[in-house]
Amino acid sequence: MGRLLLVLIALFLAASVPLVRADDLSTKDIVISLDPHTSKTVATRSFKRGITVQPGTAQDGPPSVNLYVNFAFDSAQLTSDGEITLDKLGKALLDPRLQQFSFLIAGHTDAKGTDQYNQGLSERRATAVRNYLMDRYGIAPARLESKGFGRTRLLDPQHPEDGINRRVQIVTLNGDPSQTNN
Repeated sequence: MGRLLLVLIALFLAASVPLVRADDLSTKDIVISLDPHTSKTVATRSFKRGITVQPGTAQDGPPSVNLYVNFAFDSAQLTSDGEITLDKLGKALLDPRLQQFSFLIAGHTDAKGTDQYNQGLSERRATAVRNYLMDRYGIAPARLESKGFGRTRLLDPQHPEDGINRRVQIVTLNGDPSQTNN
């Protein structure tokens, strides 16, 4: 129960982190965004579609990053673009600065379709991301937790059917530097 509460609090606090395109972020950017020791020092950057990226900080929640991860239409099958995004993420998670942390992979959909359908799709997609990272990069299963949120946490509630709401959010779960084994 305590872990679930931690996950829910982390997601609530990290929900304000805007979405970025895979080709806009480097592996280094992802490491900096997810590392509790450095995430608060990253400057705000503007990206395509006028989106601003501000990684989570101690004041607004755990370190996190929202990524576009492309899937085949209406499925959890990754596209080649989706794999490129996850390759950057996989390399970042292998970085020594992130080795001590575990992460939540949160799947989100837009508001098209029923609640039940979107919930299932977001769960399958979050699981597909987790499996890809474990299979391709050997990330330990204990470091990755996947959860689908369907359309319950829209990034842009003013435009619920906009594609910006379809995303994968990576949240550092145990990001308190005082609890690490440096």
